[in-house]
Amino acid sequence: MSSTDRTPEPASRRPERARDFLVLTFSGCALIALLIASGALGWIEGLTACMVLSAGALAYFVGSVPPERIQDDAANPASTAASSEGSVRTMIESLPFPAFHITPDNRIDALNEPVRPLFRVSQARGALKSVAIRQPDLLSATDRVARTGASERVEFMAGEGDELWLAHLTAGVTPQSVFVFLEDRTAVHRAERARADFLANASHELRTPLTALAGFIETMRGPAKNDRDSWDGFLEIMHQQTDRMRHLVSDLLSLSRIEFSEHRPPDSVIDLSEVLGQTILALEPIAAERSITLSLDGGDAPVKITAKWDEIAQVVQNLVGNALKYSPSGGSVRVTTGVTKTMLDAGRKAISASPEAVRATLLQPRASAEAPAAWIRVEDDGQGIARKHLGRLGERFYRADESRGGSIEGTGLGLAIVKHIMARHRGGLGVASKEGDGAAFGVWLPIAESAAHTAPEG
Repeated sequence: MSSTDRTPEPASRRPERARDFLVLTFSGCALIALLIASGALGWIEGLTACMVLSAGALAYFVGSVPPERIQDDAANPASTAASSEGSVRTMIESLPFPAFHITPDNRIDALNEPVRPLFRVSQARGALKSVAIRQPDLLSATDRVARTGASERVEFMAGEGDELWLAHLTAGVTPQSVFVFLEDRTAVHRAERARADFLANASHELRTPLTALAGFIETMRGPAKNDRDSWDGFLEIMHQQTDRMRHLVSDLLSLSRIEFSEHRPPDSVIDLSEVLGQTILALEPIAAERSITLSLDGGDAPVKITAKWDEIAQVVQNLVGNALKYSPSGGSVRVTTGVTKTMLDAGRKAISASPEAVRATLLQPRASAEAPAAWIRVEDDGQGIARKHLGRLGERFYRADESRGGSIEGTGLGLAIVKHIMARHRGGLGVASKEGDGAAFGVWLPIAESAAHTAPEG
């Protein structure tokens, strides 16, 4: 379109633009002249600044929006509204997180796919917001933002009451319309709750031995100050409580270190059979002291896995240590290992037991179910674990002796450490047990890709 075909700019706007042009130009040049006179700017810099300022004022005077566009928009407001509505829908639908737009008449005119499962609606476009949104706090917030135009943030629970969401509300493109963007805070909420529970439990576990130590020290300094014959008994109990605190602090540090690095998978390749052989050899004196037979079945051929040596050794040590604790004197603990063609088969072998045993998966592996895998099973012939306790195994500070009916000391962190180590290695953790007939704990994890084609199944 040539310049002669353009509709001229309304005459009422020209004086205003000319006035603004003069004000901007002269006031800016006067300020620059003052800076040159004071020595803050040199002549060359000052002249350059004046030229740039004048060019900007001239561009404003000429205008960047073609006059015909202004006239067209003023003459056809319906077209402008339709274009704006289409832009809003395009923006909302392209967002990766839940979002929707509420019109001034309280209807949802734009929403994206992630928001549908949250509100459990298949088609909410055009519906009243009170029908799709069943959260009173969120509904009230949309009313306030539509009325005042001020942005708000509001938290609400969704799902079965275990999902926490944070809604960011801001004014929309038209008066009394509202944009709503939703942020999933469930993971943060659960982490904060777990941290609070963890600190509460840790404080309780540390307080118990500290209270015992303080009581015996007070007794030895007071009523039993001269009763040296009773000191040996007191000191032995104090030593036990100190040892308990030492183990607790050590396990807490281990758990903290493992959780910190859980998102980083290991990158070194080790021989699982070698780790098993050395760890079992180190535990044999403990088994002999308790008159328990400790055996290893399998592990003759090398099995290459992508793992951290110390952490896999800790997994074996914790599982075998628990089995030794809960096995009667004269009993046996059997460690079995092998490889399978898939992670699914490895999971079955890791927690295989008698047909009457109840099985529970404590950690689902993140590796592909079709990946070649190695597995380890640790069985004891203790009292077993009641069905109602199986699902809680692996929780922090949940003591195995509470579920096995004994009074065996422990920090309640051993299986939690195993669980987090296996999570880092993309592996699984499971248990099979029948009350009164022993228990079997098993772990499984993918083998190294370079060894996947050479490892024999077993």
